Amino acid sequence: MTRPFLRTKGIATRLLVIAVLPASVMFLTVTATLYTLAQQDVRRDVATRGQLVATALAQSSQYGLVSGNTAYLRTTLRHMIEADPGIACIDITDAAARPVVSDCQSVKPTEVETFEVPIRIELLPEVDQFEPIPVPSRAGPLRAVGTVRVTMSPAPIFESKRRALLVAFAFVLAAAVLSCLIGLRLAQRLRRTLGSVMAALRDIRQGRFDVKLTTDHEGELGELQRTIVQMAGTLNASRHELEQRVAKRTQQLQEAVDLARQADAGKRRLIVHSNAAVEEERRRIAMDIHDHLGAALISVRLEASALVARARFRGDAEMEGEAARIAATAQSIYATTRDIVKRLRPEVIDTLGLAGAVEELVRHADQVHPVARFTFQAEPGLPHVRGELAMPAYRVAQEALNNIVKHSDATLTSVTLSAQPEAGHLRMVIQDNGRGFDTESPHSTGIGLIGMRERVAAAGGELLISSKPGQGTTVCVTLPLPLPARTSTDR
Repeated sequence: MTRPFLRTKGIATRLLVIAVLPASVMFLTVTATLYTLAQQDVRRDVATRGQLVATALAQSSQYGLVSGNTAYLRTTLRHMIEADPGIACIDITDAAARPVVSDCQSVKPTEVETFEVPIRIELLPEVDQFEPIPVPSRAGPLRAVGTVRVTMSPAPIFESKRRALLVAFAFVLAAAVLSCLIGLRLAQRLRRTLGSVMAALRDIRQGRFDVKLTTDHEGELGELQRTIVQMAGTLNASRHELEQRVAKRTQQLQEAVDLARQADAGKRRLIVHSNAAVEEERRRIAMDIHDHLGAALISVRLEASALVARARFRGDAEMEGEAARIAATAQSIYATTRDIVKRLRPEVIDTLGLAGAVEELVRHADQVHPVARFTFQAEPGLPHVRGELAMPAYRVAQEALNNIVKHSDATLTSVTLSAQPEAGHLRMVIQDNGRGFDTESPHSTGIGLIGMRERVAAAGGELLISSKPGQGTTVCVTLPLPLPARTSTDR
């Protein structure tokens, strides 16, 4: 029970227990030992005195008992009882155990011890009265004529030793009190030392390493204080070194972040430039195909049509058929060329703007995939964005719709365009009810998604893709709106 008690107490309580407990245990132990020894001495004294009194009375009452002088015996007993208060009672009986004389103290004690000694006398030899009495060479046989019973009480004897016992207890108590005072004094000094040590440790725990301790103590306490001071100095030096290393590392990380930002900005500029170059090259290729290849195909188709007319006029059915097939092939190649031109550079971007171009994409996807439903919605007040400014959003919508057609198995897809003039942003949301995918999976990011992210990031926008298996996919694109041109009235 002491250990759990001390575990919940502070150092002051523990030192108090250490100072007082040994002295208290010593006092109780010595007091109990003295009391036990005093009781044992009293019992030995009672046994010795009782046996001695009984033996003395047995010898002195021989002839009084034989002669029947009870007055003498009674007087002797009274003197013995008055002389020794430890004698509680004395009884003398004859050989037949009949009481002869008895005397007791006025107050009967509760604890007594009884001692019995027989009263014996010598047997006289039978001799002739006229013969001289021979001198015996040794004592004759003894005959018991009675018994002396002495009852002793240890209380009076113990009472006579009580004063000496109390004096001994007083000395022991004084020694215990002195030991407690000395222990308390030493515990107080130890508590002050340990208190300063604990205060220094608290400062160290809170990050204050400039501790000051007196290290003039000897032994373990002095070694403990010196160790704490040395530890605080080492920790302080380590902290300064760590702070310098952290500051240096922070500076290096900041420089690395700046370089990464510069590299990212450079990469975005490069992507913007590359996208612009690609779009420009696509525009040039589309114009070349449209101007040269398209014109050549139209010329081939016209020549084939003229050849069909001449063959029909001449009645050459075989030549007419061959010329008709050439005209049809030229027309098919021309249609394919027109489709390629549209993909390379959509004309609707320049004529109808972003909203019209995206709506054309949605309408085309809805026509070529009759199983799936594609819808488009543009909020009122949407700014008219066209040309190169509309190209990033258009390309993202084009890639997203292609992915839906190829991979999602969706039955319903919606495309919404909205503007946030207060934030200067254009927002496009493409949502489908397809099978979706795990966006955290490393296999969920394809070249198309990477291209979408890079294109949007290069334009200074943000692309968010949320999807779960079996719950469809939502692509949200936020792009900065171009600043309106300032007129003369605005200046």
